[in-house]
Amino acid sequence: MRFWKKASASGLQSQPTPNPNSLKFTAPGRTFIDKGLLSFRSAEAAAAHPLAAALFAIEGVCDVLILPEFVTVTKRPDVSWDVVEASVLEVLRAYLAERSGS
Repeated sequence: MRFWKKASASGLQSQPTPNPNSLKFTAPGRTFIDKGLLSFRSAEAAAAHPLAAALFAIEGVCDVLILPEFVTVTKRPDVSWDVVEASVLEVLRAYLAERSGS
């Protein structure tokens, strides 16, 4: 289990949650959605939302929670964060770039 926050070159940060299979991702000064809360427990449920669908396309992702200030991604227990985290950061980076129009 990881107990520290990790930052990427794009400013995205990941940090552990009480669930070792979940990581919380933030982008200080930026938002993922305008308001509310979106929760997806399957790729089928996420199909209509571009960020959630892209996250579920990552092998091992089984749950996605999106709030304005952060995204929590849960992976299957049999998949390592070493496999999932870099892909999640890449998806979030691309989504935020598209959202900001750059």
